[in-house]
Amino acid sequence: FGSGSDAGAELIRASADGMPAASDTSTLVAERRIPEASSVPAGATVFWARRHGFQWPWDPLFALHCAATVMLTGGFTLALALHVHADGSRAWAMVLGGEVLLLAVALALDAAVVLRNVEAREAQAQARNGAYEFRRGVAVIDVVSSECGVCCMRAKIGTRHCKLCNKCVAGYDHHCRWLNTCIAAANYRLFMAFVVCALLYTLLALVCCLRAAACAASDLPRFRHALWSAIGAEVLPTGPLAAITVTGFLLVLATFILADTAVLLGLALLLAFHVRLWWLDMRTVDYLALPHRLRTTSSWLAT
Repeated sequence: FGSGSDAGAELIRASADGMPAASDTSTLVAERRIPEASSVPAGATVFWARRHGFQWPWDPLFALHCAATVMLTGGFTLALALHVHADGSRAWAMVLGGEVLLLAVALALDAAVVLRNVEAREAQAQARNGAYEFRRGVAVIDVVSSECGVCCMRAKIGTRHCKLCNKCVAGYDHHCRWLNTCIAAANYRLFMAFVVCALLYTLLALVCCLRAAACAASDLPRFRHALWSAIGAEVLPTGPLAAITVTGFLLVLATFILADTAVLLGLALLLAFHVRLWWLDMRTVDYLALPHRLRTTSSWLAT
């Protein structure tokens, strides 16, 4: 009887961090592991669940999203500094002010979507089935009884068990690898607001970068003066140093323009895709379940 109590206590301790407990029964340990993925800890068991998108490990696309955010913010900051020193008109001051506001709102919405808890309330109050065995192609929620094999709850209509987050999500739409979390009823409106704000911000940032490039093409001395003033140089350098600095900045500016264009195109396609889903009164998961011949819009951005 004492050895059974020790084994039970060991399972309870293991459930705290979602990692397998030491056991003489190797079959039990194998069954308790969840499918491997880039955003799932190695060796994690059914007791592990993702609480929010910032929880480690990160999906590679989420890391790319964070890097792109930093890159676009840096590019806008450089363009902003150039405009302040090269053009003090009131119209552009209002545009840049709106750009700063959009940036702040987009970053706040981004964090809100990633941090929002989308787990079904019924699942939060239930103990997990530590002996559940994941099988490829088999739904975790039984289609007949609507019982979740992991969360031990009766799933309501629209609730799905996300295998990447390993939890039941109410009003499930899709798992967004770019945000490392599920998009569902609890954060869908925040998600759409983020997409719209990010789209507007990227558009204005692209306009600012293009205008800076146009200034360099039309009036290089003025652009050079604005550049050195923006970085705080009191004395304007001449010779090879000035040429190398200006050339390097133009290359960086061109990189920002290309990145802005790619992100703008992706956000526009994503927004159009979700507007179409709204028009069809469908969720992303329902659309992806359709036969390929019935799909009329590219959907890779939403997966």
